[in-house]
Amino acid sequence: AAAMITGQIWLRVPQTIRIELTGTRTHDLTAKDAALSIVSLLGVDGANYQAIEFVGDAVNAFDIDERLLLSNLMVESGAKAAMFSADDALTSYLTARDVVAWSPVVADESAQYSHHVRVDLGTLSPVVALPHSPGNTVRITDAVGTPIHMVFIGTCTGGRVRDYHDALAVFARGGNSLAPGVQLVVTPASREIAEQLTNDGSMQKLAALGAIITSPGCGACCGTSGVIPPDGANVLSTANRNFKARMGTATAQIYLASAAACAAAAMTGVITDPETVRT
Repeated sequence: AAAMITGQIWLRVPQTIRIELTGTRTHDLTAKDAALSIVSLLGVDGANYQAIEFVGDAVNAFDIDERLLLSNLMVESGAKAAMFSADDALTSYLTARDVVAWSPVVADESAQYSHHVRVDLGTLSPVVALPHSPGNTVRITDAVGTPIHMVFIGTCTGGRVRDYHDALAVFARGGNSLAPGVQLVVTPASREIAEQLTNDGSMQKLAALGAIITSPGCGACCGTSGVIPPDGANVLSTANRNFKARMGTATAQIYLASAAACAAAAMTGVITDPETVRT
């Protein structure tokens, strides 16, 4: 009512959490693993009404697709926004899109932060978020063998070009076949990504596997479009949330993991460490 009377909307400027990424990223650690681990570390309400700023030497271990995933998933800790400093990777990304007029925003040397968090990538490992919270993470090795009936690779935290390339690499190692009874659903995050996947042949490979390919966007992630899980199904998803009934079925059990882990489960029918997938 006050906004209607005054014509103004008052919003509190969020404080910022400074997350320093350090250490050496292991070859099997995906950006999704890192993001879920950070959500678990902060807690699902640990960044409520705050912003997150990623800094540190290990930022360079992630490409732009991966930084987008990390930023998007931070909302699961309550963050209003998450950002990375501009660098050469961003310059290349914008140049490839013919963006020439831009100027980076840099934190002041005297910037005040609500608190500082240090994350050593070398201590992290592949994880799975168990139902019904993205913060309910365990090492993937502790969830191995859980039956999976539907695999969803897509949306903002798992439907980028890098994600599908990671998944296809696992499919290729495992023989390019789906386990009997497993439904694979593919939903690219945007039309641009869908076009790139078509142009590089990835979409054709996914279709040949027997994947159900839907229109770009959110898809089954939020249960309002795309493929709805069957009653009682166990779902392994690259989405950002696994709340009860999130995908449109109250009896489905939703697990969250990387695109690589999703590909491994699609081939085996159970949660599987993608590093162990071999023909």
